[in-house]
Amino acid sequence: MPAPMACPVSTGIADRRNAGNAVRIMTPEQQGALRRAMLAAGAREQRAVPSVAAFVLRTDSAIVTAYRSGKLLIQGRDIDAALQMADRILGQGEGMEVTAVRFPVVGADESGKGDLFGPLVLAACAARDEEERRTLVKAGARDCKLMSDEAVRLVAVRLREVAPWQVRVVMPEEYNARYQRVRNVNVLLSELYVELLGEMAQRTSARTVILDKYGERAARLWRQPPTFRFLVETHAERYPEVAAASVLARDAFLDGLVTLAQQYGLGILPKGASVDTQSLLAKLVADHGTDILWKIAKVNFAPVKPYLGSLFHGA
Repeated sequence: MPAPMACPVSTGIADRRNAGNAVRIMTPEQQGALRRAMLAAGAREQRAVPSVAAFVLRTDSAIVTAYRSGKLLIQGRDIDAALQMADRILGQGEGMEVTAVRFPVVGADESGKGDLFGPLVLAACAARDEEERRTLVKAGARDCKLMSDEAVRLVAVRLREVAPWQVRVVMPEEYNARYQRVRNVNVLLSELYVELLGEMAQRTSARTVILDKYGERAARLWRQPPTFRFLVETHAERYPEVAAASVLARDAFLDGLVTLAQQYGLGILPKGASVDTQSLLAKLVADHGTDILWKIAKVNFAPVKPYLGSLFHGA
């Protein structure tokens, strides 16, 4: 396991400044708030914008481009005013309340919960201090939902080299056996978080553990009073530790899909739970029988239930 190195946590969002350029990651709501604030301050909105952009704003010294992917690009000869406005909206600017954390910090996230095929994966990443946070940001840690699979693969390699991390891969057979016992995905997820975080917190002597919405459930399942503080927030991927964990979890999920496809000779297993994915499900059952579902799919998904109906009577 690599020596403890970096996991940026805070207000933040990937920040890459190069001369007159800066990048932020914002939700659509945050982009809208920035647009309204800048227009009120006298910015001009460009009428013709690229198809990948939500809007482009211009001031006398800067151009702000908001992309539908969530990326915000600020460029120009003097970007300070626009950048400060964006950071205030993100909760990073002066005078805005920022959640204080005690190091070491562990962030955790999961992948595969909404995918019919493949494993459920949980990952955790830790940072000992502010410098280690910055190292993770430099390695590319950000919300994996804003990244292509190729980018996830590349960044995951870098993250594994600069930070203490841990991944828990729950392949479908284990997932389905545990689901049969609890009959509730959120309970199962919380149990898995307790297992993962217990090991990670002990290994890193964590003082703070950051989680998204499932954190409160995980905290209630803790058998002994934790020696660390749980920090549970929505959109927790803005914390670099959680963002790094999201990348590591997604990378392991993609590996799991490939492994299952190769193991059972199934070609390519798709992500998600689309109509096309459900069509493939029907074909796989026709070709291999219902037993294949226990090995490659999550049995609690609605498209699977008609094939395994007896399991769900009274559920």
